[in-house]
Amino acid sequence: MEVLLQAKVTKIGDLVADFLQEKTLIIFNEDVPDELHDMAVLHTKSPVAKEVNTGDFLIVDGHAFQVTSVGEKANETLLSIGHCTLKFDGATTPDLPGTVHLENKELPPLSTGTELSFVRK
Repeated sequence: MEVLLQAKVTKIGDLVADFLQEKTLIIFNEDVPDELHDMAVLHTKSPVAKEVNTGDFLIVDGHAFQVTSVGEKANETLLSIGHCTLKFDGATTPDLPGTVHLENKELPPLSTGTELSFVRK
C-alpha cells in the first residue's frame, strides 16, 4: 500500500457538523488563515504528498472510503495547502474542480488526533 498523503486532525471548526449533514468535509493544512477555521477540519502537513486518483482510498481512523472521482484542481490545492472538499456521495463525475468524491458511506466521528490518509492499494 502506497501512502499518498498522511495527516492528523488538529482542529475541527464550529461549522463542520453542518457540512457533515450534507456529506461534505472541507480540509486544510493547520496554517491557513483564521477566517477558514470555522468551516474546516485543520490537519498537520503531510510528510508525503502525491496526487490522488479515482480508485485510491481515503482512510479515516481505519475506515476506508474509495475515491470515485477527483476534480481537476483538487490535487493542486491538496498538495499545496492541504485543501480539498471531500464529498461522501459516490459521484463518478466531479461537481466542482476542488472536490474529491468518495463512496457513499457514513464517516466515523472526527476528533483531534484523528488520522487522515490517502492511499493507493
